[in-house]
Amino acid sequence: MKGAAGRRKLTYMTNKYEVISGDTLWGLAERFYGDGRRHLVIAAANGLADPAHIVVGQELEIPYVTFRHQVKAGDTKKSLAQHFYGNENLSEVFEIPNGAAQRDLIVGEWLLIPDLANPGHHTVVAGETLPVLSDRWYGDANLWPIIAIANELSDPEPAPDTVLIRPRLNRRHTVVAGDTLWKLVGDNYGDYGDDRTLTLVKVVAAANLISDPDRITVGQLIYFPSFE
Repeated sequence: MKGAAGRRKLTYMTNKYEVISGDTLWGLAERFYGDGRRHLVIAAANGLADPAHIVVGQELEIPYVTFRHQVKAGDTKKSLAQHFYGNENLSEVFEIPNGAAQRDLIVGEWLLIPDLANPGHHTVVAGETLPVLSDRWYGDANLWPIIAIANELSDPEPAPDTVLIRPRLNRRHTVVAGDTLWKLVGDNYGDYGDDRTLTLVKVVAAANLISDPDRITVGQLIYFPSFE
């Protein structure tokens, strides 16, 4: 991911959910994220000291973490595209961010599933290309074909005033020497003060299954939840 200069911060907004009887954070993470192990994202975002304790009627913030699917025996690219997008021909939408476009699926692997059902929208301005937007939105210019596919475009340079569908997918960053989660949170979300920054560090750590926020390694891929 390129430097923060000239790049928009992730918007700090969130979805709300009201707890009902039988809910657990693990179950909510399975529902919203496809992976119960990421339940601590919800705990951190809501300042819950005990993730096992939520009460009926409680309102929770649910940060957006890209849905994940663990490949099972019998899964195919076409069957997953049909399941998630209602169109077996859209498999490249999840193949590309998972590096699976030129290989078979592996039973047991976790796939990121970009969201086409609840996309954002963006009006192109002069000078914007799909790689530029992909770098801004996803932290990787090489993911621009996802935008092209979602908008049925073949040209990566859409005309100004074109209204684009923006598939939802968490921004990513490959750790380089000198990075810390605190620094990366500041780069991606802006300065919300120490307390809020600490909360966001915990959210990012939980989203990436990082047990110690003070330990990240060069080459590690970090995903940043969004709050919109």
